[in-house]
Amino acid sequence: MENPNLVIGCNGTVAAFDAETGAELWRNDLASTFTSALATAGEDVTVLVHEGNVFAGCNGHLYCLDAVTGEIKWHNEMSGLGHNDISLSIAGKSAQVIVRRIEVESGRDGDERHNG
Repeated sequence: MENPNLVIGCNGTVAAFDAETGAELWRNDLASTFTSALATAGEDVTVLVHEGNVFAGCNGHLYCLDAVTGEIKWHNEMSGLGHNDISLSIAGKSAQVIVRRIEVESGRDGDERHNG
């Protein structure tokens, strides 16, 4: 049975929230586990929940966390694969980091145009 919590990844951190109330249940700062000099705390995190686990990809690292407690079960630095965003896929589920850039330009008449 899947855990009914909402799990998010943001700024090098994974956190779980009660989907009914929005109350935070746990949080784990993955950025604190980075050993690379290239690591920063403001990294995107991709998460995928599957069979009681939260799989998280961040800054070229792969993690498996307990979906109930947020404790790290294992961590793989994926040596030699770089320090980029990670796409995750398992048993028909997938998760990717999607980056959207929005530019705001001011026209001569003061109207703003948005490009996304």
